[in-house]
Amino acid sequence: MDSVSRASRGHLKVAPHRFEVVFKYFSSIPNLQTCDIETVLAVAEAGSFRKAGTLLGIGQSAVTRRIQKLEDVLGVSMFERSAAGARLTPAGWNFATRSRQIANQFLDTVRAAQSAGTAENGRLRMGLIASLSRGALREVIAGFQTLHADVELSFTEADLGELMTSLSHRSIDVVGAAGEPTSDHGDMMLLTRVPLYIAVAGDHPLAGRRCVDWTDVAVMSFTVSAEVPGPTIHDYIIRRISDFGRQARIEVQRVRREGLMNLVGLGLGISLVCEQWCGVRYPNVVFIPLKESGTAETIPFSLTWRPENDNPALRRFLSLAREVAKAAAASSGPS
Repeated sequence: MDSVSRASRGHLKVAPHRFEVVFKYFSSIPNLQTCDIETVLAVAEAGSFRKAGTLLGIGQSAVTRRIQKLEDVLGVSMFERSAAGARLTPAGWNFATRSRQIANQFLDTVRAAQSAGTAENGRLRMGLIASLSRGALREVIAGFQTLHADVELSFTEADLGELMTSLSHRSIDVVGAAGEPTSDHGDMMLLTRVPLYIAVAGDHPLAGRRCVDWTDVAVMSFTVSAEVPGPTIHDYIIRRISDFGRQARIEVQRVRREGLMNLVGLGLGISLVCEQWCGVRYPNVVFIPLKESGTAETIPFSLTWRPENDNPALRRFLSLAREVAKAAAASSGPS
């Protein structure tokens, strides 16, 4: 009984004025109302029916009626009454303790949902097939990190097919990729168009040119990586050179980006790269803008995500991306 007495004098951690919201959960139990449970916890905290009424803003007689009704529904006594006040019985202590635990768990759940709803303490997983050294995607990520510093950002670099599979399995939230966008894998947004460059060795005959076009490079030997995004670049080169009635000469090397640029720097072919690659310095490699009739050749850069993904961090990321895309479209419009 001592333990019950001591416990009954302990303060409950759920403020009485919040009970109405918290204990709507209990309203599904026949003949049991949330105000009844609210009243039990208030009496347990206050130590008397009169003080509980003050906490709840009701009269002592109303407190008594609620407690009696609850005791009738449950078939047990909640409190031992005395001139000194009221203290929980063993059955009342068990009921109040469990009710308090459920209340606190419910409030924790509400707080977690509210926190997720503001994209705080969340996580955003991105899939990429290009570098983040420069470009609109880098701008979006930097801006998002500033606005939502508590959101964890993680990145996966792979080929487009692998990324889209991961997207469909919800192991990543959004994919950023250069190339012609499709809606086969989910919703998509054109973020920007990225310029293309030809990478050549520093002593290559084209190295001093301010720009080149496809007629300048159509007969030259290209080297591309078998790793991402090499296969996409490979197909693009074949398609563009075939527009000039020529067959592309392409060597596929099982190297990654750095290895590929080292081969270019050694004079073992030229390569086609996106703007993002140009933000990194490679030994003896020069990047020359690729133009067609004096206009920079570009390819789309898009974001793709699953429409059913309700990750709040993703929604805020896309909102920021739309702003950047709008600004990029305005700046690249007709001059």
